[in-house]
Amino acid sequence: MEPKTLRTIVAVFLFIHAIGHMQGVFSALGLFNSDSWHPRSWLFDDLLGETASRNIALMLMVRCVVGFLATAFAFVGIGVPHAWWRTLAIIFSIPSVLGLIFYWNILAAFFNKVGAISVNSWILIGVLILQWPSEAELGL
Repeated sequence: MEPKTLRTIVAVFLFIHAIGHMQGVFSALGLFNSDSWHPRSWLFDDLLGETASRNIALMLMVRCVVGFLATAFAFVGIGVPHAWWRTLAIIFSIPSVLGLIFYWNILAAFFNKVGAISVNSWILIGVLILQWPSEAELGL
């Protein structure tokens, strides 16, 4: 694959992953809730109460939006040093995974959940363990 194509694909996936977390923000703010899409946690609601649980969901999701936007910008070298993108991707995949675990119904569709899990898996396995993509593959 051409380095420019690979850079574009990775940047787009990181950006979409960031924007996808807005669903969690909207849900935690109470803008889009239903029986199948809500910020209720199987753990935190009973332990801390619904308000605290909703606030935790909001903090996790806002952190993911901002973090993955920073990761995408770092990846393309806009405003954030490119050398930071791997670290940022790993750091912000953790609250994303936690959000999926503790707030399973915060995303409206099963496809969104599978997509988020896939991207987080790519980050944690691909970037952290396999060191993919290499700077040479990215043409840098």
